[in-house]
Amino acid sequence: MRVLIERNLPLPGTRTFFQWLDNSTLACELTGKNRPTLWLDIEKRGAVASAKAWEKAWAGREPTASRLTSDQPAAEFETIELCSLNVETGQYEIFSRDSDLPARMESFRDRPEREFPPRCVGFGKIVPPESVLVASHPETDQSIYLVRSDDATRVIRLTAGEASTVFETDTHMGEVIPSRTQVLPFKTSAGQDAKLRCILPPDYKEGERRPAVLWVYPGFTVGDDLAHRQHLINEPGCFNLHLLAAHGFVVIIPSMPVEDERRGGRELADCLMDSALPACEAAIDAGYVDRKHVHVAGHSLGGWAALMLLTKTPFFRSGIAMAGTSNLLSLTDDVRFRYDSIPDDSRQAGTAENYYLTEPPWRTPDRYIRNSPLFSVENISAPVLMLHGDQDYVEIGQSEQMFAALRLLGRKAELVRYWGEAHVFESPANIEDAWRRILSWLDQSSPALSL
Repeated sequence: MRVLIERNLPLPGTRTFFQWLDNSTLACELTGKNRPTLWLDIEKRGAVASAKAWEKAWAGREPTASRLTSDQPAAEFETIELCSLNVETGQYEIFSRDSDLPARMESFRDRPEREFPPRCVGFGKIVPPESVLVASHPETDQSIYLVRSDDATRVIRLTAGEASTVFETDTHMGEVIPSRTQVLPFKTSAGQDAKLRCILPPDYKEGERRPAVLWVYPGFTVGDDLAHRQHLINEPGCFNLHLLAAHGFVVIIPSMPVEDERRGGRELADCLMDSALPACEAAIDAGYVDRKHVHVAGHSLGGWAALMLLTKTPFFRSGIAMAGTSNLLSLTDDVRFRYDSIPDDSRQAGTAENYYLTEPPWRTPDRYIRNSPLFSVENISAPVLMLHGDQDYVEIGQSEQMFAALRLLGRKAELVRYWGEAHVFESPANIEDAWRRILSWLDQSSPALSL
C-alpha cells in the first residue's frame, strides 16, 4: 500500500468520491483542516464518550456535566476542500470550494448527485439486470459495474459491448438454494394500481398456503425489472429477507403509496391501510398465504408503520418493529447530538420529511397524537417484538415507551436492546442474534405450524 495523502475523505454519500481528471490525476474531496469524518465516527463516538464519562463519575474526582445552552451553535458538519492528486508522483494541490478553480476542478465540484439508492440496470442489457453502474469512460466506451448476483459478487468491465469479469468473490452464494420471487398486481383501497413482490420459500410447492411476513416501508415502490437489494439472496446488509423465506415464510413486500400532506394529501398514518391489507389479500388470493398466519414487520419508518398497522387492525398474528418510533410528540425532544455536548437542530426537519408534520408539536398536538402508535396502544391485541440499538439516533426511548405501555396493559411484548448498536446493526454477532430472535418469535407466534 502506498499512502497518497494523509487526509480524511468526507464520504459525500450520493456523489461520487473521486473523478479522474486525466490518466494520472485524481480529484477528490477532503475534510477541512483534516477533521475526522463526522458520519464515519458518529456511530461509535457517543458510546466511547459515555464509557469514559462513566469511569470519571465512578472515580468521583472529576465532574461529568455535559452542558447545552439555547444560544449554542448546532452540530457543524465538515467543511469541504477539493484536491487534485497525481497518483504517479504523489504531488497534490488543495483548493477551497469557493475559490476560483481550474475548469476541470469546477467540473468535479459541480458533478451531479447520483440517484440513491442506486438503480439496477434492469433487463435487456448485456450485464445482469441487478448490475449497478459505478464508473464509466465514454471516450473509450468502457463501463464498470458492481453485480451482486445470487451466485457471487462481481466487478464487470463492459468494453465495446463485450463484458468481462474483473473480480469475483462470494462464490459460496452459488450453493444457496434460491427462493422463487413473484411480482403480483393489486389495487389499493384508494383505487391506485400497485404491485407487490412475494419471496416464496425454497421448498414451496404449488397449492401450499404458508405463513407470511408483510415487510412494510411507507413510500416504497415495487417494480418489474429492478430488484431491490433486500429482495436478493446476495444482500450485504442485515435485512436479508430471504432468511425469512428460508425459514418457511412467504415474504410480502408491497408498494406503499403515500400522500404528502404538505401538498393536500392525507396524514401518513391514514395511508398505511390503503396498501397493507390489499397486498395481503392479493397474496392470499394467489394461493400462497395462510390468512390466519400473517405477521407484519419493518425497520425505521417501517418499524413505525408496523406498530401503526397493529393499532388499526387485528389482522396480523404478531408485529416486529426494529428501530421504530412510537411517540412523535417526544421525537423532537432529544437535541443532544449523539450523547455529545453539541445540539442537533435536525429533529423537527426530520419529522417534517418523514411524517410530513411541518409544525412543532405544541402547535398541532392532535396531529402528532394521531400519527403516534403509543396513543392508540390499547387497540393492539397482537404480540409485539421490538429491537433497538442503544446508540440509535432514533432514541431507544421510543421502543421503551411502547414496551412500557404494552406491559402495563398486560399485552405480550418483548424489547431487545443491543448495546453499542446504532440505527442499522453492524456487529455480525448482533445481526445473527437478531435474526435468531426474529425467527424464534415467528415460530412461537405461529404455534400450529411445523417449520
